[in-house]
Amino acid sequence: MKCWLYLHFPNLQLDTLFGESEQPTALVHGTRPKIVQVNALAHAQGIHTGMGLGSAAALCHDLNVIAYKPEKEHEALEGIAKWLYLVTSDIVIFPPQGLLLHVTPMLTLYAGFENYWQAIRQHLAQQDVCYHYSTGFSPLCAQLLAEHHQQCLTQDKALLQQKLMALPLAKTGLATKHIEALHRVGTQTIEALTDIPMAELARRFDIDVVNYVGRLLGTFHHPLQEYRPSESFSAHLPLLYELSHTQWLEKPLQRLLVQLESFLRLRNQVAYELTLTLIQRDQQTVDVIFNAAQGEYRHTAWLILCRLHLESVTLTHPVIEITLHVTRLGEMESQADDLFNGRQGKQSHQELVSILQAKLGSHHVYQPHFNDDPRPEKSTQYCQPQDMLPQPQRQAQLRPTLLFTPPRPLVDPVTIVQGPERIATGWWDNNMLIRDYFIACSHDGRWLWVYRTPEKTWWVHGLFS
Repeated sequence: MKCWLYLHFPNLQLDTLFGESEQPTALVHGTRPKIVQVNALAHAQGIHTGMGLGSAAALCHDLNVIAYKPEKEHEALEGIAKWLYLVTSDIVIFPPQGLLLHVTPMLTLYAGFENYWQAIRQHLAQQDVCYHYSTGFSPLCAQLLAEHHQQCLTQDKALLQQKLMALPLAKTGLATKHIEALHRVGTQTIEALTDIPMAELARRFDIDVVNYVGRLLGTFHHPLQEYRPSESFSAHLPLLYELSHTQWLEKPLQRLLVQLESFLRLRNQVAYELTLTLIQRDQQTVDVIFNAAQGEYRHTAWLILCRLHLESVTLTHPVIEITLHVTRLGEMESQADDLFNGRQGKQSHQELVSILQAKLGSHHVYQPHFNDDPRPEKSTQYCQPQDMLPQPQRQAQLRPTLLFTPPRPLVDPVTIVQGPERIATGWWDNNMLIRDYFIACSHDGRWLWVYRTPEKTWWVHGLFS
């Protein structure tokens, strides 16, 4: 038989809120607010789902109340589906709180159901969410058993049917009018419903009931739309409390960076640029861009860069949600590290550039680049470290390490050692230059780069180190 696994997340929006405070919390929904999700502390105070907000507030005066938003729960469900896609393939989203996994195609890869379930369970443990589960011989069978906390992990169809038949019709997904019509003829359980022949069921009830029973028993085809994640990484995290300082963003950001590391590792990729969107009160947004010149996948390395960059960010309003997505990806390049101990006391040029850019800002870090202009003042230019500029065709010449800007008049006696080297150029941009350059030695031992103008004046232009 085909085997399905359904995962039901009853407190998904509450579980995915980031917060470390030990305070009773409940989610409310509806025009007459009803409790739809509670945490363990609120449950210990006697608050349960379906209770009115007034009754809940009377039981717990310090209850933290948050509005339930189905769209936020659907985003969280898609995030878990994307996370599980790293270890299993056929996933179907049952919004707002369920995921259906097709187990049968994965059994060969994992050499049995036990290994497959262990991989799913260990992968889900990193999400830190509460869930109920069950297998089933049909998608609806697995869904019903999981939503009613059966925690059943078996491929025995007889046992699954036994557990399924005991459920009342009120627990099914049938419309209320169909359930009431079935109750009027004495049909109270799924077992009683399935005992009615299909022909009789089609004659006396709506076609929706027939289709539901056929799909529940696995005799009718159940059309499903499989989930396919995008190749880009994007993760969203709502916060339980407002955060008004950037240093408080470090822990929720670390959770997203850990997910990013797993995403990049499995694809053998690195990220060069990340965008952190800070959603502030009143839905104002601020984008913060992080760069890694070398490309990085480790969450620890990205956390250092993010921490340095956030030091220069000032929040005008408290942050209530954060979103992290990758702007630029690339293939991971091999590095010549020690086989057993990895890199020992070594920081690459690109890593240093990344740290400097994070600390000072990307527009304050430059590197010199040689060009083909023969004029000393214009023979070098500053560019961004990641810019790929063409290499100059001019041959390297003996030049001083330090140039004086502007040149200084030569006032001390010197000894000419080498020269002259005439530079007469610059006609194309109306900055004509005619000079005779010499290498000279001063009386105190300094090696100078001096030049003589057509007017016979002498200047010091540079100093050799």
